[in-house]
Amino acid sequence: MSYREDFFRMLEGKTPVSDVPFYMIGAYESEIPNGYVGVMPDISDFGRMMETRKNSWGIEYEEDIYGTGFMPRPGHFILKDVTKWKDIVKAPYRYDYDFKAAAERDLAVQTWDKETQVSNIFGLGGDYFLRLSGFMGFEGAMFAMYDEPDALHELLDYFCDFDCWMTENILNYYDIDVAGFGDDNATEINPFISYDMFKEFLYPRYKRLFKVAKDHGKIISYHNCGRCEDFMDDFVEIGAQVWNCATTMNDLNAFKAKHDNKIILETLPRIYPDDSEEKIRQIVRATIDTYAPGGAFVYIGSVGAMNPEQRERADNIAYDEAIKYGKGFYA
Repeated sequence: MSYREDFFRMLEGKTPVSDVPFYMIGAYESEIPNGYVGVMPDISDFGRMMETRKNSWGIEYEEDIYGTGFMPRPGHFILKDVTKWKDIVKAPYRYDYDFKAAAERDLAVQTWDKETQVSNIFGLGGDYFLRLSGFMGFEGAMFAMYDEPDALHELLDYFCDFDCWMTENILNYYDIDVAGFGDDNATEINPFISYDMFKEFLYPRYKRLFKVAKDHGKIISYHNCGRCEDFMDDFVEIGAQVWNCATTMNDLNAFKAKHDNKIILETLPRIYPDDSEEKIRQIVRATIDTYAPGGAFVYIGSVGAMNPEQRERADNIAYDEAIKYGKGFYA
């Protein structure tokens, strides 16, 4: 049974036929083909940020100490007063951009087996909390919610207008299975904002953006790590079918049961680069034993480390164990 077949079985609430599905996002190298294939549009910000440390909105970033992600450049926030956003914030529309030609180029480079693999296009936006925090800092973003809600609603609508335009144009030409969106609005302990603030400011924009993907018939994947389970029922309500980086500080089994095992949890355990080999293998086994029963589970993982050799070592051990321990788990 291929990853693709198991993936679509899980979307129907069924268990995989035999092995625990997994895909590799780290340094692991294997003769086993990756079941998941990610497509990054040429127009996406991620590649630009890798090279320039600045996104198309003008927000400057620094790489985190682990070399696995970006954070807004500390103390360098270009929007001090949300009521002045029209003077500062300029959406990076590119009306002369040839999306059709770009799709032909991108899809010629990144190919996949449509019989066995699942394709996911990411970089479609929806990072409303992170983008706002990038412009204003965390404190500035949260004060804006309390002090200037009308101006903030205008700014978030402006963000969403652009994301819908971008997503519509991309999905018109990229023939893929999954549309990937993401935001990070929680720490490992709690969300950054209250549920009421989430429903007022963020939820309406996520809902509008997801509708674009739904209208194109795409499976919707939503990335949110940290203990964000307070918000995730709402994402299911508006169409999310995959929770990417469903971290284990959330009550994932209760979430699976609540949604009849029809929301695929791409689950990321906590592994540190200097963990012993036995500890890494034990964490992988415990993660599979805890969350794989009943299906709706994909093992993913990449270890953050300042030393690339440490990251590669830990990734190799973790994925080796996931393959071996997951073999025949459902048979």
